[in-house]
Amino acid sequence: MELIFQDQKIQLHNASSADDIIAKMNELLDKGYYFSHFIADGKSIFDEHEEFLKQHAGNIIVLEVYAKTVKEFVNELLLETEMYVEGALPELGGLAEEFYDNPTADSWTKMDQLLGGLQWINQMLMTIGKTEAIPSNWEGYLSVSSAMQEEIRNLAEALKNEDHVLAGDIIQYELISNFEALNEQVKQTIDNEGTRYDFN
Repeated sequence: MELIFQDQKIQLHNASSADDIIAKMNELLDKGYYFSHFIADGKSIFDEHEEFLKQHAGNIIVLEVYAKTVKEFVNELLLETEMYVEGALPELGGLAEEFYDNPTADSWTKMDQLLGGLQWINQMLMTIGKTEAIPSNWEGYLSVSSAMQEEIRNLAEALKNEDHVLAGDIIQYELISNFEALNEQVKQTIDNEGTRYDFN
C-alpha cells in the first residue's frame, strides 16, 4: 500500500493492520494539521475511518490522506458553530414558552437537543482553546463560556427541582443572550481572521 500525504509517500506492507496505518498517518500529520478524510483507491471516506481500514487494509493500493491546517480546522468549527447558533436562536424563545405553559414530550426532546448543543459548544471551545490558532477575541469566548456554564448549572438545578417556570426563565433571559453573545464573538472571528465560503 502506498500512503500519501501532500508530497510524502510511504510504502506500507500489505499485512499492515488498521492500527499500523493510523499510526503512520499520525506520524505524517504533525502538530500543524488535523485529519480530515482519506481517499482509498479513489473512494472518499469521510467517517468511520478506522472501521473502513479494519475491513479493507489488506486490499488498498493507494491511500491518500487529507488534512486541514489548524487555522482551517478552527475556521470550520466556527462556521459550524455560527450555523448551529443561528438555527437554535429562533427555537429558544418557543422552548421557553413551552416550559412556562407545561412541557410536553416534544418540549423535553427539544430540551435534550438544547443540552446536547450546549455540550457541543463547550467541547468546541475546549478544542479551540488547545490549538495554536486561538482567536484574538478569545477573552470574549471565555466570558461567554463562563456565563453559559453558570446558566447550564442553574438550568440543571431547575430541571432537577421540576421548576419549569424557572427553566423557561433561564432559557428566555439567560441562554438566549448567551447564544447571541457567542454568535457575536464567532462572527467577529470569522469576519476578521477567518474565511467564509461562498457556495453561490
